[in-house]
Amino acid sequence: MKKGIVCVASVFFCLLVLCAAHVSAQALKIGVFEVQKVMRESKTFEGYRQDLMKQVEAKRKPLKDREDSARATEEKLRKEGEKLSVNERRALQEKLENDARDIRRLREDFEVEVRKLDAQLAQKALGMIGGVIKNIAEKEGYTVIFERSAAGVAYAQDAVDITGKIIQQIK
Repeated sequence: MKKGIVCVASVFFCLLVLCAAHVSAQALKIGVFEVQKVMRESKTFEGYRQDLMKQVEAKRKPLKDREDSARATEEKLRKEGEKLSVNERRALQEKLENDARDIRRLREDFEVEVRKLDAQLAQKALGMIGGVIKNIAEKEGYTVIFERSAAGVAYAQDAVDITGKIIQQIK
């Protein structure tokens, strides 16, 4: 833990020294932002999240249909099991076992697909945020901009927080 803090502090110090040398004639201007806040408060990303949820629900439908079918088979077996012949009961039990196996596979496929969709959304969002940050940095003369939590920034004055500007430009 101590090595990690020392490492982050060393990297930060080196960045400051390099930036100071590069910018020697002008003042060092540092900004921070919160990517999670941008993702939460941006109307654009809210639309992306809604689209993601629609895609997730569409992909969940085959799984839900199979689960409903398995429940119906299980209910039939429970209610009519004693009235059914041994062969009919065995056939329903095998169908239930096959359904359970298929449901596990469908659930695994669904989870993989949701992770993939989520990663695509994150990649798209981070690309857009990166473009906006570059635009703000060039326009307003920032030397360095850190993501508040990922860069290990323990404290930053609100005056250097450009999260609101990013949200405004993304809309």
